[in-house]
Amino acid sequence: MEEWHDLRDQPRYGSQVGGNIGSGSSGSKRSRESDACGSNTVESSARPIGREAAKKKGKKKSKEYASEVVDKEWAEYKEFKTKELEQLDNIALMQQQANNIALEKTKTKKMKMYLKLTSEEHLDDRKNQLLKKLEAELFDN
Repeated sequence: MEEWHDLRDQPRYGSQVGGNIGSGSSGSKRSRESDACGSNTVESSARPIGREAAKKKGKKKSKEYASEVVDKEWAEYKEFKTKELEQLDNIALMQQQANNIALEKTKTKKMKMYLKLTSEEHLDDRKNQLLKKLEAELFDN
């Protein structure tokens, strides 16, 4: 019994002796918790965490860590995709510019050919048809 007197003041066994209130009364647990003054709210938190609560706390931390990792990877993925879309837009713009340059180049060649044909005085049937076709392509638009 003497060992019990040595251990009863430790927080682990405080709830069995009457909490950490120090009242020494032998009243029920309910009557002690319903005190109007609320003097036991701060002191009762000294009790160590239980096994199940520790497991839940550990699982919660691991889930939070996993969700943080997933959120970070998702943000990196979204950033990568936006950069990729910007690059694809730039490539499409450059291709469009290259197509426009090629169209201007062919139009310039057709104009040179048209000027050459108009400067000639005597045209055969084939050159005459080509001249009419060039006129339609260059000036009807």
